[in-house]
Amino acid sequence: MISSSLETTTFGLFGLARLSPGPAAFFAVFALVATAALLLLGMRRRLQEALKHLQVYQVARAQFLRPYTVACGVVWPRYTNQLGNNLFQYAYARLRARYLGLRFAAGMLNQDVFHEDLAKILDSGGKMGLGENANPFSKASPFEFLESEADYSGGVGKDSDPAQCDESRRQFLQQTPNAFAQDISYYERDSELIRGWMCPSVESHEKSAAKAESLGVDREDTIVFHLRFAGKVEGIFADPTYHELPRSYYEDVLRKHGHCRRAILVHDPKSREAAAEISARLKKEWPDLQILQQCASRCDDFMVMYRAKNLALSVSTFAWWAGFLGRKFKAHIYYPRHVSVEWYNPRSLKTWYNKLMPKNDSAYCPVLYSTSAGDRRSSKPTNIQV
Repeated sequence: MISSSLETTTFGLFGLARLSPGPAAFFAVFALVATAALLLLGMRRRLQEALKHLQVYQVARAQFLRPYTVACGVVWPRYTNQLGNNLFQYAYARLRARYLGLRFAAGMLNQDVFHEDLAKILDSGGKMGLGENANPFSKASPFEFLESEADYSGGVGKDSDPAQCDESRRQFLQQTPNAFAQDISYYERDSELIRGWMCPSVESHEKSAAKAESLGVDREDTIVFHLRFAGKVEGIFADPTYHELPRSYYEDVLRKHGHCRRAILVHDPKSREAAAEISARLKKEWPDLQILQQCASRCDDFMVMYRAKNLALSVSTFAWWAGFLGRKFKAHIYYPRHVSVEWYNPRSLKTWYNKLMPKNDSAYCPVLYSTSAGDRRSSKPTNIQV
């Protein structure tokens, strides 16, 4: 109907333009452009709603954006993608506010990833989005108690180290991250400060902590594995830079640990079959290995990883935060490190997680793997005690 109407209007206007020279032609073309613009504006919101769930688009778009925006003396995170990503955007924006000596606001409830509400913030003089109802994590347990605002305009904040120096400030502010802000160099110098912001919210969930303890996650002979199967769960909407780890990764973690008797597999509810397949493969190689599958609420699953003594990460920002924030509980954090590839190789897109591995923390144990089928090793259970 719209197409037919537009076609009629188009031919009618061009006919007018041909028959009536001068002003008539000008107004005819103007009316045509205006009609097309109105149609595009009408489609814009629907298009955005569709695109914000298409992570291929989000990843491409993020390369041209920053993880923050500044309006009226307030630094706001620019949220993109899912919870693990949002925590990086929160941390980076808050650190930037601290180093700049500005106010920080976490944003508004259910903030749209395209940050359209920035215009409303500007119109309100920066007041909108500040206050008790301005926490975008209010439904994101165990992070629902993150502070929604902080004021660094008076200088060094109460949670800051008085030794904050010009050199640290200069190093931080000269960085130009994309919208994901996922590089350990942005955060390593302020690791304890960030933990101080986030851990109180996590540790307020005492029931989830008790459940994790009851599973024996603090045992030396137990490894908690996080499994992520984005392709199977999200299909065409999956982030193309995420990927499933080869079976050799799990086997290499067991070999590296050397004395694992229990493995707890944490996974998404939609990944039960894929997790069961990993479990069966490991059980076939190590029949005496006790394997438990953990699939509960987001809070319970995070707490199992957070309090684990030995944690094996997947290529997941959600799991990364569990290891980073739960550092005080950790003896080993097994980290999937993609083998180096040339920058022009398409597989280089899958090496981004390497940049997040802390460089000065002995608890982090890199476990090399490759996404090339020809490079994958078939690990043998030699020298492993179970």
